[in-house]
Amino acid sequence: MLNQEEQLRSFLQSPVQQKAVLTVLQLKISEIDPSLRKDQTLQAIMENFDEALTVYGRAFCLKNDDIFVVYSTKVKENEIKALLIRTWMSFSGDSQTDTAESELTRKYILPGDKEALSHEISRIGAGIGYTDRPDEEYFSPAVKEYKPQMPVLQNNQSLLTPEILARITKALSSTDFSNMMRRQFVCIVLEDILPQPMFEEVFVSIADLGDSILPDVSLTATPWLFQDLSETLDKRVLSSVSRHDDGAFMRDFSLNLNVSTILSDDFRNFDENIRSNAKNSIVLELQPVDIFSDLTSYLMARDYAQNLGYKICIDGVTGKTLRFIDRERLRADFIKLVWSNDLPKTIEADSELKDKLIAIGANRAILCRVDDEEALHVAQKYNITLFQGHYIQYLMSQNVRNRRVGTTMLRR
Repeated sequence: MLNQEEQLRSFLQSPVQQKAVLTVLQLKISEIDPSLRKDQTLQAIMENFDEALTVYGRAFCLKNDDIFVVYSTKVKENEIKALLIRTWMSFSGDSQTDTAESELTRKYILPGDKEALSHEISRIGAGIGYTDRPDEEYFSPAVKEYKPQMPVLQNNQSLLTPEILARITKALSSTDFSNMMRRQFVCIVLEDILPQPMFEEVFVSIADLGDSILPDVSLTATPWLFQDLSETLDKRVLSSVSRHDDGAFMRDFSLNLNVSTILSDDFRNFDENIRSNAKNSIVLELQPVDIFSDLTSYLMARDYAQNLGYKICIDGVTGKTLRFIDRERLRADFIKLVWSNDLPKTIEADSELKDKLIAIGANRAILCRVDDEEALHVAQKYNITLFQGHYIQYLMSQNVRNRRVGTTMLRR
C-alpha cells in the first residue's frame, strides 16, 4: 500500500500560500476492483504523469489508492486527457472504467477549491466517510505537524515567490552576465583520436546566478515561477550573445531556449545580428516538457528556426522519456540523452528502447553529463559519436596540454 499524504501536503503548501493557480485531479482508483489495484500498477501510473509533467506538477498516491495529480496552468488539458486514457486502460478489467470514467475523476482548481481539497485529503487520511467538518487549517503554517519538507531547498533557503521574481527580473536588466555564462563543448569522440569540438553550449549557471543575486532563495524549487525566470534569462542571453561582447559567439555554439523565446521579438533581434552563413552551425536546445506542453507552438518555432538555418536539439532526454521521443517525426536535428549509471541496464532490458536509440541515427544522438570513461564504452554499442561532460572537457584539456608540451620541445 502506497501512502504519500505527507508529500502531497508539503508539495501543496507553498503554492497555496502564494495563491498560485493549480489544478488537482483526484483519480478515484479506490472505486476500482481491489484485485486490479496492484502497487506496481499504481507506481507506473504515477511515473507516467511525473514524466509528462516534469517541472510543472507531480502525482501522489494516498493510502486508499486514490491518485492526486497536481499541475500548473503551463500543462495542456489534452495532455492530461491522454494520460487519463492510458490510466483507465490499466484497469480495463473493471467494467466501471468503460462507462463511468468521468465519475472516477474529480477536479479541484486552487486556490478557490482549497477547503474542499483539504477536506477530501483529510477524509482519506483518517480512513473515514464524508463529514461536514471543514479542515480550514490544513494548509496553515501554524499546524506544526504539516510543516513542508522541501528536499530541493539547501542551506536554509526560502522559496521563490512572485514578489521576489519581480525583484530578480528587475535586477537582471542591469546584471553583468559575463560572469554567469558557462561554456561546454559537444565533441566528436572516436577511437584513437582526441575529442574533436563540434559546437559549444552556452548557458547560464543558475547556481552562480542565485549566489550573485539572492543566495538565500532557491530559484528552482518553485517550478511555475522558475519557468517565467527562464524566459527572462533567455532574453538576457540572446542580448549578450548577439552583441558578441568578447568577440566570441560568432558560430558553432548552442543555446538553451524556451519555445516561446524563439517566437519572440528578442530572437528576431538576435537573428539579425548573426551572419547568414553561420546560422547552420548554431543549435537551439529545447526541453521535451516545453515541446509537448504546446506542440503547435513547437512546430511553428521549429519551422521558423530551421528555415532561417538553425538546427534543433531536443535536450534533457532520459532513459525513461526516450521511448516517447521520435526525432524524425519531430524533425529535430539532434537528441541529447542524459547519461546516468542505470542507463545501460535500462536500455539492455528493453529491446524496443534499444532499437529506439539506434534509430535516432548516426551522429544525431548526443550523450551528455559524461563524467567518466564508462559512458564512452557503453555508447560505442549504439554508434553514438557525440559527447558532452566533465570527462570530455578533461580529455580536451589534456589535448591542449600535450600540444603545449610538444611546442615547447620543438622550440628546444
